[in-house]
Amino acid sequence: MRIDRKSEEEQTELLNMTPMIDIVFNLLIFFLVGTRYAEIERDMLVNPPSARHARAITATPRELIVNVTVDGRYVIAGVEYKVQDLERIIARAVKENPEQAVVVRGDEKAILQLPVNVLNLCEKHAIKRKFLTTITPGGT
Repeated sequence: MRIDRKSEEEQTELLNMTPMIDIVFNLLIFFLVGTRYAEIERDMLVNPPSARHARAITATPRELIVNVTVDGRYVIAGVEYKVQDLERIIARAVKENPEQAVVVRGDEKAILQLPVNVLNLCEKHAIKRKFLTTITPGGT
């Protein structure tokens, strides 16, 4: 029986990388589109105070993140609000979701009373899950 041997040109054919590159680009696009960008909520101008036992707070879909800037402004999703507007937003959020969580991110140089005002509004509207964000010393 005769066995056909391939010529050297046929044996040295390179692996076609095009399908693998296509898959890598598709995965890259999938993860870029599928990732939720929550950096709007985390105002970069707010530097929370540090705490020794702080834990990372991740944004969940049901959290309302209130940033308190050093100059006393209340910012939610990049929009500035007054205390009266903030109370309406919290009341509406609790009405839509009784398990509403509120994260208060106060700047370390802000007057303490400003984040406490937000926490008082949370108490007024019976929010059980409210957090005042801190960071670990030297961390984020």
